[in-house]
Amino acid sequence: MENKKDFNKWRAEKLGYVYFSRLADLIINEPNFKEPLFDYLIDIGENHKQTGRLFGVEVKSYNEDNGNLNGLLRSEYENIAFPALLVMFDNANDHGYYKWIKKPVGDGQLAFDTAKNDVEKLDDKSLNNIVTEVKDWYSRQHVA
Repeated sequence: MENKKDFNKWRAEKLGYVYFSRLADLIINEPNFKEPLFDYLIDIGENHKQTGRLFGVEVKSYNEDNGNLNGLLRSEYENIAFPALLVMFDNANDHGYYKWIKKPVGDGQLAFDTAKNDVEKLDDKSLNNIVTEVKDWYSRQHVA
């Protein structure tokens, strides 16, 4: 018997797709293997072409038990070498929230977001800020 995805999770993923598709330069890739680490790998493209400036997005329903987010995120995503977000949607009102899993920091490094279970509102302004932070992080990377 095939495992069916929970409706709230499915709906949150679709809302995530809608939010991230608001910016024309974001190229959304949905992994097509059975147990992907992220729901989306998003490339910040230029002129509708991929650039390799990826960030990962894991989507959850805000209604799920989001108890110890930091412990879960740290254990599951510890070895990720690119920026990554946890995005959550409240299915009662479609409001989006986000939390960095691996946050780009000023020195070109990535850091786990250590704030307990703090989440920020996901809207057009925060979406633009996320993209800017990821672009800045990639501009600080040194190619060997």
